[in-house]
Amino acid sequence: MNTSLFVDGAHLPWRETPCAGVHWKKLYFEPASGESAVLLKFAPGAVYDAHRHPQGEHYLVLEGELEDGGRRYGPLTYVRHAPGSVHRPSSPSGALVFVTLQQPIESF
Repeated sequence: MNTSLFVDGAHLPWRETPCAGVHWKKLYFEPASGESAVLLKFAPGAVYDAHRHPQGEHYLVLEGELEDGGRRYGPLTYVRHAPGSVHRPSSPSGALVFVTLQQPIESF
């Protein structure tokens, strides 16, 4: 059965992550596969811990600026990281980012 899912992200609470200044909202999670879609909010100067993406990652910067792999990405920049990639994103001025994953991240 194919059904659509509609989530009003504006009414979801921001949750803390283990990384100071980074908060998240769960838009979608499939327990069987680990597939997910989330919003990440970076406060100015926040850094997300280094982690690995077993099945890759897709993200879209919605607001602000995200620094990742020595480059800075502004609003409406789309980034795809290949399976097995490792990175440590940060935001010098704050950012809102939409992220999709096929499997959960692996923290170090």
